[in-house]
Amino acid sequence: MKRQLLIVISFLFILSLSAQETTQISPEEANAQYFDIPRETVYVHLNKSTYLHGEEIWFKEYTYDRKNNLPSRFTTNLNVELFDDKGNEVYSGLFLGYYGSTQGNIKIDSTWASGNYYLRASTNWMNNFIEDDSYVQKISIVNKSINETTNQQEEGYDFQLLPEGGYMVSDTENTIGFKLINNRGYGVSFDNGSILDDQGIVVGSFKSNQFGIGKFKFKPRSGIKYTAVLVLDNKSEIKVPFPQAESKGIAIRINNLYEDNVIIEFNTNANTVDALKDNNYYLLIHKNNASKRIAINFSPGQISKAISIQREELYSGINTVTLFEDNTPVLERLLFNRIDETYTDIKVTYLKTINDSLLLNIKAPQKDNIAYNLSVSVLPGGTKSYTHQDNIHSAMLLNPYIKGFVENPKYYFPNKSTRRKAYDLDLLLITQGWSRYNWNTIFNQKPKKMYDFNNGLTLKGKLQNTKNKDIKQVYLYPTKKNTSRLIDVDSEGAFTIKNFYPEKGEVISISAVKSNGKFVKEGTYIQIQSNRLKKPLILTASNININERGALDVLIPEYFFDDAELLDEVIIQGRKRQEEVDFDFLKGKPIQISEKERDIFINITDYLTQVVGIRLNLNTDTRTTSGLPPDEFSGIPSNPNAPVVYVDDIQLIDISVLLSIRTRDVENVYYDRFGSGIGGGVGGNGVIRIYSKKTFSNTNSVSSGLATKLSEYTTKKGFQPIKEFYNPIYTSYQDPFFRDFGTIHWQPYINFDSKGVATLKIPDTFTKNIRLFIEGMGTDGSLISKMEMIELE
Repeated sequence: MKRQLLIVISFLFILSLSAQETTQISPEEANAQYFDIPRETVYVHLNKSTYLHGEEIWFKEYTYDRKNNLPSRFTTNLNVELFDDKGNEVYSGLFLGYYGSTQGNIKIDSTWASGNYYLRASTNWMNNFIEDDSYVQKISIVNKSINETTNQQEEGYDFQLLPEGGYMVSDTENTIGFKLINNRGYGVSFDNGSILDDQGIVVGSFKSNQFGIGKFKFKPRSGIKYTAVLVLDNKSEIKVPFPQAESKGIAIRINNLYEDNVIIEFNTNANTVDALKDNNYYLLIHKNNASKRIAINFSPGQISKAISIQREELYSGINTVTLFEDNTPVLERLLFNRIDETYTDIKVTYLKTINDSLLLNIKAPQKDNIAYNLSVSVLPGGTKSYTHQDNIHSAMLLNPYIKGFVENPKYYFPNKSTRRKAYDLDLLLITQGWSRYNWNTIFNQKPKKMYDFNNGLTLKGKLQNTKNKDIKQVYLYPTKKNTSRLIDVDSEGAFTIKNFYPEKGEVISISAVKSNGKFVKEGTYIQIQSNRLKKPLILTASNININERGALDVLIPEYFFDDAELLDEVIIQGRKRQEEVDFDFLKGKPIQISEKERDIFINITDYLTQVVGIRLNLNTDTRTTSGLPPDEFSGIPSNPNAPVVYVDDIQLIDISVLLSIRTRDVENVYYDRFGSGIGGGVGGNGVIRIYSKKTFSNTNSVSSGLATKLSEYTTKKGFQPIKEFYNPIYTSYQDPFFRDFGTIHWQPYINFDSKGVATLKIPDTFTKNIRLFIEGMGTDGSLISKMEMIELE
């Protein structure tokens, strides 16, 4: 049997140490500078992992600010691309998000062949860093059928011996991690492993966990060569020589299983002990831009030293522990600290069945001023179409800090932490958890801010009739996601609108404005710029397991979908009367603005203050640094008691925009005194929703001959429209194929009441049990992931 054997004798950071340049800057300073610019981490909750032709890919994206441990409020533009298994882009879309989340969908094209695809989500800001922080998720698409890929090669194995800290020291106690994987990158478990010396005498034994990884204590004697021997379940045998033990050095052992503290032990030998007293050793514990230094002093003749660190002194989540001699890193180890983790318990119960729908009760924990932003995928209880190996915990807390493919990372982050899962996670960090960030890069390649947070697009325009010197401004009519506004025009007739939010295919209307205020039609050249850097997808095992087999054998029955649902999509456009809108976030009737009020209150802020009774402090600085200077951050309202304001369903980042909105241009206003900024929720301070007029009344001087005074342009670039979820029409819910691959419901947002309770209404598919896959985060940065099985009567 062909075997591919590889011995890894040191971690990646060790390999780069010899190339490191001498520097006077301390590791703390270098680390703080390297991570000074905040980094965004993205997770995409997909409603399934296997999609059938006739369905759509529905998703909810969450963006996390790792520096402040909060939902990221920096970026509104999310780039979503889909690639085939050869790295060819088959779809690209721009989606609009706010307050750290985005929702959307991708229609599966009938020309896409069956096979594996890769969805990538990223932001423009991520291009500032050497490390690729984009999120990549593998899915399967079935056109008519798909067969499981069969590996024709004989299965091979790769057994790796990985000393804790990076290298092995002779004549002292070491911890040796190990891993056995097959030629597809998956762990292979075994129960029979032995350590043999050069005389063939067994001096130790070991076995792995279910992922083929584990560790053992070992004290190698200088001058002796050792061999690891494994006997697999199929009786095949693997022999691998141990790495050469260093005659001098320090070995590290960490016990991370105590409840309140972590024990770190340093072991050395007689060859090294005399040199320790003359060297300056210290431990640097660091995460992102923060770090703590602990002096490590060896007494004369001391060959073993242990320190205890209280968990409160460590950072929540991944901690990188590096031993330095002066400014030179000697060894390194990752550990996971669960001190602040809160596996927020979202409770789901079945209420009742009404007509053709099921009502489920979802209850979030009640915390002061904390709202929860959740998405829910509802599938049949026995589904085979949800096999995602990660969740929001593993994506936000683990993946940004380690390198290489991790098998089933969500295993380490269950609904409730257990000692076994904590132990297995520690094994993972010993055997594969070398840091993504090597010290040579940290010391010498500080990131430079070359790309901005993308907030909207930039519209550039130029009047074609530059002879008309009387035109000083243009008027932009309100669109779905933009309020009306007046824009100054320069001497060449050019103008620019930044932070513009056009919907793809939307019509933009513009009128030129003379100095006397009259509107005229002028030919205008319009260009929309996205400021987006396109990058290819490089498929490597370092970010995703490209050797993974495809989906199970799937053949879509000809009768599975109703034929009517396979027709091309028909979009019906029209404006529904606002008072008939039945969205959950619109509470009560709209506040109608009378014509008399339109004449009295020129600006909408005057109307809100005098009539509705809402006082908005527009003079307060509405920007917050959140790790950035004010001029680099578009900001959010810094007043925690201020209501959240939406204009045409787009949340205002800076409420001073209201000063440019005339009351006469507003159709009506909704005000929910108890709502929150995420479509309703716990701890809200009120929500104001303002809806612009799409046409002007006869009393408005703008409206006279309106059609002859404006120019219209259809956008080719813009944000993807947000669609309400719908399911294909299945011919039968009782078909076994539906129970394996069908979809019941997708809910991208959950609207909680003031008590943290929400009602989820889903179709009744007469399924005996259903599974809910819940992902999301709280406004305090807490992460939520839960799978819930609901048994139905």
